[in-house]
This record gives sequence, C-alpha cells and structure tokens, in this order.
Amino acid sequence: MKFSFKQRLLLYSLGLWSVGAQAQGVPDTDVFLMTIKPQKEGLQVGTAVNITNRPGYDNQPSFTPDGKSILFTSQRDGQQTDIYQYIIASKKTQQLTHTPEAEYSPLVTPDGKSFSVVRGKEQHLWRFPLVAGSGQPASLLAMPQLIGYHVWHTPDTLLVAAFPDQPPMGLYLAMPSTKETVKLEENVGRSLHKVPGKQAISYLVPVSDSVAQIKQWRTRTGERETLIQALPGSQDYAWLPDGRLLMAQSAKLYLYKPGTDKRWHQVADFSKQGVKNITRLAVSPKGNHLSFVANQ
Repeated sequence: MKFSFKQRLLLYSLGLWSVGAQAQGVPDTDVFLMTIKPQKEGLQVGTAVNITNRPGYDNQPSFTPDGKSILFTSQRDGQQTDIYQYIIASKKTQQLTHTPEAEYSPLVTPDGKSFSVVRGKEQHLWRFPLVAGSGQPASLLAMPQLIGYHVWHTPDTLLVAAFPDQPPMGLYLAMPSTKETVKLEENVGRSLHKVPGKQAISYLVPVSDSVAQIKQWRTRTGERETLIQALPGSQDYAWLPDGRLLMAQSAKLYLYKPGTDKRWHQVADFSKQGVKNITRLAVSPKGNHLSFVANQ
C-alpha cells in the first residue's frame, strides 16, 4: 500500500508510521480495561478484558471525568476513523461521531460538556458535544502545523504536539480564544499529560530511536525537569492520581514514583492472557481503572 507524504505525516503523528520504514497499513489493535488498586509499595491489577474485541483499529482510550466511560478512536467498515464511547457499567458501546472526516485523540474538555478531537486531513482541533443533540461541532484551533496530540491545562489553555511539513513534532502552548501559540520544545512524543496535584504538564522527549526521557514543565514558573528515562522502545505512559507513573513494555506493566524510586518496577505481566505490545495507557480519575491498547 502506498501513502502520500501528507498521509505518512498523519500516520507518524498517530504512532502508525516509523520514519524511514514502510508503513504496512493501519494496525489491528484493541482497547482493554481492568480494575486496579494502588497500594503503598505497588499496584494490585485485575484481569485485562478486551472491550473492543474485533478485527480492525481501536485505539487512543481516555476516561470521562466521572470515570464511568471511555472514549476511543475506531475505524470500522473500511471507513475513516470515528469516536466511540464504552459505558463501563452496561458494557455497551455507542458511536459519538459519524462524519466524512476522520477524528482522532478524543479528550473531554474542561467544561465536561464536550470532547475535543484532532480532525480531518488538516489535523485541526475540533469540539463535539458529549451528549448527542446538546450542541453542534465547532472548530477549536487551527495551526499552520499539523496537530498530532493535545492535553487540556485550563478551560482556555492546552498543549499540543504538532509539526509543520515533516517530523519531529514540537510542543506548543495554545489558547483557542486568541488562537495564539508558543513553541516550548523542538521534539516531543505523543504522550502528553497533566501531572496530578501539580501545575505541570508532562511529556516525552525522544533521545534516539529507542531511548526517550519523560519530562515535566511547570506551567507557573516555566521550569522544566527530567523525571526518568522511559522504558526502551516504549512511547506511552500514564499517571496514577497519587503521583506515580505507569509505563508498559511488551506485555509487562511497570511502576515508578518520581523522587523516590531509582528505576521502574514491574507490577504485572499480561502475556499469559495473550496480550502483546501494550501501547496507549489511560487511568481513570479515581485511579480504580486502567485502560490500554494492545494486540491479542
């Protein structure tokens, strides 16, 4: 399968394209969900349940603020990607977007009434109502660069990972109300997160093809610091509400406490469940559920 330059950029931003290598098409991935219970010296992990369990691309999970459902990106029936919602209690899935354009990277906005997505070939940010019929989709932010990922900081401030005409992605501070953007980093990965209990945003900075560092930027002071080196070959991580980091490598899950631990500690191995290549991680607001993306 051949891809245009712009399509390769889109695939790169979504983690589906390795620069210098041939893309083999959209991967077959599923979204998993499990209960977790943070403990003083570790993490109690339940059974990983495949909540999509179908051929095709299901990816980029994020929890709603009430922790009762998960938004995720899905490609079905050979069409463009749309956003779906999985209701944890009922175990039912509903489609939230159904448009001619592709939508990626869903996140509930700070007001809790809508969700933001990266949309279309232009890769601009858009807002969609979280409840059907409660509003109309609207453009949030258009940049000269192609937006790959974003994270909300305040109701009118977010950080985006974007690139102009070719990788790498830079990190930008953006204000949708004024359309102003300020570049903060030259090269970042796709994992952007608010740091629990701090006025800070964390992000991943690639050092080489297999090595990266997890850093945080304190939004009030502008101070930047390195927290730890990421696990080799891994791009994704997530925060527990108590300020500890989760990261995966292959089928194993690791834990790290900044300022205390010296290295990552393994807390789970899902290989016996047939799970392979864990990537995207998301933790519920109360820290009682973990979702990740993997092959099975």
